[in-house]
Amino acid sequence: MFRKAPVLFFLALFLAVGCQAKENPADFFQRIAPLSGVHLSLVENPPAGFQTSDLNLVYAHAHAGDGIWLLAPQESLEQLDVNGEFRAWLRSLQAIHFHTPRGDVYWIPQHKGEDRLAFIQTHGLTPWADAAMMADLWWKKGEQARAGQQFQEAITAYETSLRWDPDKIETHVGLAAALLGRGRNEEALQHLLWAAARHPDDYWTQRLLGQAYLNLHRYALAIGPLTRAYLLRPDTSDILIGIALALGRGGQREMALQVLRQADERIDDPRQEQAIQALREEFSKGVSNP
Repeated sequence: MFRKAPVLFFLALFLAVGCQAKENPADFFQRIAPLSGVHLSLVENPPAGFQTSDLNLVYAHAHAGDGIWLLAPQESLEQLDVNGEFRAWLRSLQAIHFHTPRGDVYWIPQHKGEDRLAFIQTHGLTPWADAAMMADLWWKKGEQARAGQQFQEAITAYETSLRWDPDKIETHVGLAAALLGRGRNEEALQHLLWAAARHPDDYWTQRLLGQAYLNLHRYALAIGPLTRAYLLRPDTSDILIGIALALGRGGQREMALQVLRQADERIDDPRQEQAIQALREEFSKGVSNP
């Protein structure tokens, strides 16, 4: 009996831990019941606190500026959304999308500028959040942080976005830009190569890829992506300086000087003109009739 006791103890402990792990979070509709907004439903038997509605009433509440909780199962969406107008309308209002066992729920905020990510986290609604939407919200958070040169915060946001959607190209490119801002060039390069393989005609992907190669002093490899970026956006004449740098330090000095002449004709920014002159002096050495 004594020998069996430890076994029974550990078995009981295992069952207790297992029960805790399987415990479900609070029901979605219990979470949202106390929150402000009009609770409307497109189903005949909505959860407690919801009122049965039709699409016209939903439109009316939205145009009145009210927050709306809209329960919309997939079948109802398909019936009401034959031409895609309903979903487009929800997207235009930047509705937050949740998946529940009772159907899809869209929340239309009162203000477009409202922090949707903070709302989801504050009210513990992440388990039901749509993955694509969460990836987009974290990507936008990364974009905002990067625009303010808060590169580490941006990196964290982008990496969180990729956990929701590992194949979101914009996130890989944004993360690469933030990594370049922190001098983590090799890591940035890997994200840019991944993005370029899937979207070779994206200007920023090619430009940042060329910049990563320049930072790593792989000048010959920088020529291709920088040239592709210029062909995609010929109006961005400043990129000619990067192309000339890659050509010149990659051993093609005469061609680099030709590109610098084109850049000199099109650029009138004093600092960029100084860069052009410095590169011209560097690449003119040993070249006849520069």
